[in-house]
Amino acid sequence: MKSALLRIRAMNRDNLLALIMIPFYTVGLIGHIVEATRPLILSLSPYFLLIFGALALLPPARERRPGVLLWAVGTLVVSFALEAVGTATGVPFGPYTYGTVLGVHLLRVPVVIAFNWVIVILGAVILSRRITSHPLLAAVIAGAAAVLFDFIMEPVAVALDYWTWHAPTIPLQNYGSWFAIALLSALAFNLSRLSVRSLLPAYYVGIQTVFFLVLRFTVA
Repeated sequence: MKSALLRIRAMNRDNLLALIMIPFYTVGLIGHIVEATRPLILSLSPYFLLIFGALALLPPARERRPGVLLWAVGTLVVSFALEAVGTATGVPFGPYTYGTVLGVHLLRVPVVIAFNWVIVILGAVILSRRITSHPLLAAVIAGAAAVLFDFIMEPVAVALDYWTWHAPTIPLQNYGSWFAIALLSALAFNLSRLSVRSLLPAYYVGIQTVFFLVLRFTVA
């Protein structure tokens, strides 16, 4: 009974926070579409991602699960390290360079980008675990979900100068690399028998997906 009450309470909190996020993302969406307000909205983008990303991680953090925290930190470090190597060498994603839109850089990588990827992968893990409990199959689904998000976002990110590809088209190896990273991260999560009650990271990734999908047809 106590466990069921905790799940209901967590669900209500997740729904409330998601409902709070939607109007802000709607304003941001309109601000991106309208050319006159786009520069202002772009200047706010790193702060926006940081604030709402932290909000999305707040319920899982309050569950106080050390294993999940360790996994999140490990995923953050690995993602950032691969981004740093990628911008320097073109491996494993392909040759690209970050613009200035996403704020403070470290080793030529925006600090907020790896942070957001942790949320994307966690959201994909939560979604996949709702579909199946099989560790490998769930990891494959999480990897596919993360790649779908990246596929929707990429043209928008290029159009808004998040980053620039030094190739005629977005390299296929970019998608293959992110599939592998998300799959391995999800598999580590599943094989470690980690779990979170909160669905908010998955909701947040869903909100971001709709946001970038609309922008793909309006500004990309």
